[in-house]
Amino acid sequence: MATENSSLTTGENEEESSSVLGTKNFWDQQYVTELENFKDHGDIGEIWFGKKVMDSIVKWTTDKFEKKINILDLGCGNGVLLIQLAQKGFENLVGVDYSESAVVLANTIAESRQAKISYKTMDVLSEGGVDSEDHEKYDLLLDKGTFDAISLMEDFGSAVRERYLKATSSLLKEDGLFLIATCNWTINEIMQHMETYYSRMEVIPTPSMQFGGQQGNKVSVVVFRKNICRTSLRLWSRKKKSVYLTSVVASENATRQ
Repeated sequence: MATENSSLTTGENEEESSSVLGTKNFWDQQYVTELENFKDHGDIGEIWFGKKVMDSIVKWTTDKFEKKINILDLGCGNGVLLIQLAQKGFENLVGVDYSESAVVLANTIAESRQAKISYKTMDVLSEGGVDSEDHEKYDLLLDKGTFDAISLMEDFGSAVRERYLKATSSLLKEDGLFLIATCNWTINEIMQHMETYYSRMEVIPTPSMQFGGQQGNKVSVVVFRKNICRTSLRLWSRKKKSVYLTSVVASENATRQ
């Protein structure tokens, strides 16, 4: 059970122990099976972290944003989160996953729901996987369990985390927001992971439970704001200074006249 100061994991080290959940082969096979089940029985498969958490994310997004913003779901899986947002009227929705079978499943389910969503294969950790010059910038980035899976990779560590942070940051607009849902990390831990690129903005309430006399959440959902890089900050300062000087000159000219 995750609270701000306690972890779901038993390890004391920052790095999570590796797991089959951190392998691409597991997810490829998982989504092949789920696609077969959907075609045979109409079963959309597992909703990662459960429907209540997904509903909390959808409600927060609906309350916070206009329907025309650009949203990217990182590690979309079966794509159900974006389908829920499409049903709420959001128009510019993109889902990516490093598993091609996940993308096939998501497209199949979306087509059956007549939801207009773009799903495509992309691995944010691969070299050249995200080129900031070629990819669109998004207003909102969603990660519902993807960083959890990454943290279970055999080679997870500071280098992998840096690639993840750099890639996600390059996909966001300068004022973009990044929502992360995690069951592997506490609020404080996920903040520490993100702090070099993001600042915590708010925590979205999720269903809680009590265990051993301690109240906590099984899943933490945290919203981060992208940190302004030094180059952008310098450009912003110059622009502000230029606007100020222009207004001063205009005021002096008006006084002379």
